[in-house]
Amino acid sequence: MLKQRQAEILKIIVSEYIKTNQPIGSKTIQELITISVSSATIRNESAALEETGFLEKEHTSSGRVPSTKGYRYYVDNLMTFDTEDKTLREKLKAIIYSRKSNIDEVLEEAAKIISEITKMSAVVVTNQNNQKLLAVKKMDLIPLSKTLALVTFVLSDGNIQTETFNLSNVSIDDLKIAIKIFSDCLIDTPLNEIENNIENLKEILAQSINNYEYILQTFIGTILEKQNAKKEIVGIKNMLENPEFNDTNKLKKVISLMEGMSSFDWFDANYSASQKQNIITTKIGEEISEELSDLTILETTFQTKQGSTTLSLVGPKRIDYSQANQLIKLFTEFINSKGEENG
Repeated sequence: MLKQRQAEILKIIVSEYIKTNQPIGSKTIQELITISVSSATIRNESAALEETGFLEKEHTSSGRVPSTKGYRYYVDNLMTFDTEDKTLREKLKAIIYSRKSNIDEVLEEAAKIISEITKMSAVVVTNQNNQKLLAVKKMDLIPLSKTLALVTFVLSDGNIQTETFNLSNVSIDDLKIAIKIFSDCLIDTPLNEIENNIENLKEILAQSINNYEYILQTFIGTILEKQNAKKEIVGIKNMLENPEFNDTNKLKKVISLMEGMSSFDWFDANYSASQKQNIITTKIGEEISEELSDLTILETTFQTKQGSTTLSLVGPKRIDYSQANQLIKLFTEFINSKGEENG
């Protein structure tokens, strides 16, 4: 844990950088800090935070910006919530309780509002309840060439899910072992119960094969990516208002990521275990991938009468984490209360 003085300096830098998109200097910190401290001490503490990886210094300025580690510490330990916007609460409530809208329309309209406010894209993925009646019946490996192999998953309703593997990323022998382990653990397991087996699968796969996390995530994602899942991406134009996405190549990667997201990407709990908010997973920068080190994803999953729904917000690291968390909490609060009212 950081010392109180360092924590307050980090909180000021993160908060001000989110607002201004400009490196934060000692003068600004001196004006905003609530404890008595000299400018020399601020400079020394800022240098210490930089040395320990919480801050970064841009070449063009003497000010500092938060690193991924700094944002992570802020989200886990320093983030506070402002007074709720009553107008926003009523607007979301009006949409969610609308008698004219079905649940899909409610989710999409609410996601649009959240996207407009946060300047993040929203990805809403829903899966129908009939998935609980389905189970995996069979898994097969089909070599296609020296470099490619196809894995098939036969579901109890006759549908077949497939995934192609590049054998430069994973060996054919490891795929064979993985299929044997998955078959032993998952055959005849209802799809809505598969996530309960993930930790056990991780332990077994880790002892048996290389690159087990990649195989696990791909297998689970393919099995659960049912054809009746519905995905809506809203607010890309809102996300584009952030200067971080002026880079066309970066934008292409972000859009590709969103297009590939499924309702069960959230199953990986590696980054949610340390979260104070146990229903919201926040992945920041390199926690997503090295190529998308400027990105943040906030996700939550909840149940409705129609099935499971995942709401993901995608944007730059420099987003208002407090506001985004409040909106997601408000969103799920209304959806859950509506479900209880109709139950």
